[in-house]
Amino acid sequence: MANNFLKKIEAQINNSIILKDETIMAPYLIDWRGNFRGNAKAILMPTDTQMVSTIMQIADTENQTIVPQGGNTGLVGGGIPDQTGESVILSLKKMNSIIEFSPENRTIIAQSGCILQQIHELVEKQNLCLPLTLAAKGSCTIGGNLATNAGGLNVLRYGSMREQCLGLEVVLADGAIINQLEPLRKDNTGYDLKNLFIGSEGTLGIITASCLKLVSRPIVKSTSIAVIEKFEHSLKLLEMLQNYSGDQVDSFEIMPKTLLDIVYKQFPDISQPIKPYSGFILLMEISSSKSDNLEDNTLGKSFLQNIMECFLEQAYSDNLISNAVVAQNESQRQAFWAIRENAPQATKQESWPINTDISVRRDKLAQFYNFASIEVAKICNKSRICGYGHVGDGNLHFNVVEAEEGDPNWSDKRAKILEVIYDSLEKFSGSISAEHGIGQLKTNQLKNTKDPNHYHIMTKIKNSLDPKNLLNPGRIIN
Repeated sequence: MANNFLKKIEAQINNSIILKDETIMAPYLIDWRGNFRGNAKAILMPTDTQMVSTIMQIADTENQTIVPQGGNTGLVGGGIPDQTGESVILSLKKMNSIIEFSPENRTIIAQSGCILQQIHELVEKQNLCLPLTLAAKGSCTIGGNLATNAGGLNVLRYGSMREQCLGLEVVLADGAIINQLEPLRKDNTGYDLKNLFIGSEGTLGIITASCLKLVSRPIVKSTSIAVIEKFEHSLKLLEMLQNYSGDQVDSFEIMPKTLLDIVYKQFPDISQPIKPYSGFILLMEISSSKSDNLEDNTLGKSFLQNIMECFLEQAYSDNLISNAVVAQNESQRQAFWAIRENAPQATKQESWPINTDISVRRDKLAQFYNFASIEVAKICNKSRICGYGHVGDGNLHFNVVEAEEGDPNWSDKRAKILEVIYDSLEKFSGSISAEHGIGQLKTNQLKNTKDPNHYHIMTKIKNSLDPKNLLNPGRIIN
């Protein structure tokens, strides 16, 4: 089947877009964490939407399954084919052109293979900003960000990728093209189809381009790290900082000391501005695009830095923090963020961690954390709870790392630990995926935890748009 498919690709397009060399294909067949490995007949590298359309028309005729892939930075195996070797990967990496950039309209239209960081660098030259940032910004693609509805560090203030998108261009399973790239902020003409494809992980259509809205680039920031003893204090502090800053909080991240120790161990060259004896650290950032906020007061401090210091003084007075440090320049700010951005890699290097991406309503977050920690300790009291993440939007990566001295039974305990984490999550009516998606990792969980009527509608949508199940089969809908 695949051989005939590839012959038609050669005849109707050309063979230069086909990769079959095993060495070249290898990085496309394994996910970042190394949890999923697959096989494929070939990798296709189209350069424009019409090529993608032709590929899908041929796939429809030949009943060829297609696995769309962006930067392959996903964490749930959504872009990795199964091990049968019957699928073909459709990589969008070469579709990396900017179609239109309008500073006046504050929009950018880009092909899906554009790297997030390159978009940042381009729009910042016009004092604009695409307010999505995450650790993989140097390799993740815009199409992948949309296909997974990426969240990142600034969701608290700007929302997830769904909030950044004005329109999409999508190729359907039969090759039909939906073009909704007009940079309109208001278009109330029926069903909003773009939100159907955002977060669908390539199961309903292939996102080939997008129109994204931009905001003013922050020109002044204040970033701090504070030490807290109890998770509960983070929620009080977030409310305080939002009030102090007038809702200018970009990021509000929490990391336990256990995780901090692992980061410092695995990356000894990283700056260590604070080393708490216990508890957690908060990494907080406020920003403004107003030029008058750059002005120094009589003590030589910017307006935002003064806000941050006043907030921290009040927090210390209220016994909510025990220590804090404020970045004095951009170099120190980046050093602060290096701790957070290297956390996933640090736990990966430390051991074989149990990783989750859960969401709980903000006012129940501390209760969930404490409850789940107790339940995990019942199974393995020496394991290290490394739950960290985005307090402001209720998204925790409640991860667990084996005991520091090692655990010969770790592989046997993993399933049970994961089970009690999700059982704890159910008690607080949380979501099994906040920002990473479902992929092939959580398909059974989704089916078992989603409202049956909701899941039934999702199945009907999948069957309607992809009746032959050619697009990323076995992902999300199982």
